[in-house]
Amino acid sequence: MGCGCFSMPLENQHDELKNDGFSDWPFIEFFLSDLTKATKNFSANEIISENREESSNVVYKGLLSEILDFVAIKRFKNSEWSDHEEFAEDAKAVGELKHKRLVNLIGYCCDEDERLLVAEFMPNDNLATRLFNQSINKFLAFSVLNPNLLAFTEKNQTMEWSMRLRVGYCIAEALEYCNSAGFASYNNLSAYSVLFDKDGDPCLSSFGLIKAINYDRSQRTRGIVNPKSVTYRFGTILVNLLTGKQVPPSHAPEMINGKCVTELMDPNLKGKFSAEEAFVVYKLASQCLQCENRKSLITKELVATLKALQTKTQVSRLLL
Repeated sequence: MGCGCFSMPLENQHDELKNDGFSDWPFIEFFLSDLTKATKNFSANEIISENREESSNVVYKGLLSEILDFVAIKRFKNSEWSDHEEFAEDAKAVGELKHKRLVNLIGYCCDEDERLLVAEFMPNDNLATRLFNQSINKFLAFSVLNPNLLAFTEKNQTMEWSMRLRVGYCIAEALEYCNSAGFASYNNLSAYSVLFDKDGDPCLSSFGLIKAINYDRSQRTRGIVNPKSVTYRFGTILVNLLTGKQVPPSHAPEMINGKCVTELMDPNLKGKFSAEEAFVVYKLASQCLQCENRKSLITKELVATLKALQTKTQVSRLLL
């Protein structure tokens, strides 16, 4: 039996909801039927995630109503949350987090064996796709939503250095906020977790936060400590930004140890970067990759260092 409560008379709320986004929405418990319809019965054509680290859990693009924006719907294996009340409690806790660099979690659904999360839809893909030049045909599909994407794909497939600095800063800022709100863990933080909004600005997916809650709970009951901290994973993202390469977290230290910055830099940048700024990012990456204690955190000092780099370079957004 379903436990959703989304099916409200939307036609009476047209003026209030149209084009307002989801920043002021109350957290919603959805009917499974609403999400099934929104994703065209969970059609493979609506799948928008390609995270190889989480192949068992799929993210779909969904449209709840013609008067509302698209949403992202993550469908979990039910075995991860056998208790639907526990799942609902975790989802609501993450739904309370609000930050300009964190994707809003707007609701959930638990219906018998189904466990789903609903978040804002980020139309400009993820860092893995952008930085590693994956799935170019996917860009063309999304160009229907934003014609600027087509121009980006045809003219410049390499992410500029200024944008890479912005990604590092914005994600560090989001993680620091989450930590200050009591969410020190993030499950499988990676380039796939960094999404780009309609303006081309980087945001952190909120899906990894709820999985982290569940992961921490299960590890505590078994007395196991997670060897890869958020800080370590963030260091891997910094390595991604420097090299332009998809580096497994376990190989990130050997990727940079004993190498100078110029050896590491993405050749696709063709020298269009500041060596001084690159060295700062390299140093931060090295420090982060030394942190394997699960309690190590993204600190205010790290955020401040990356913020300072924003003042030295004129940051151009992804699509402008």
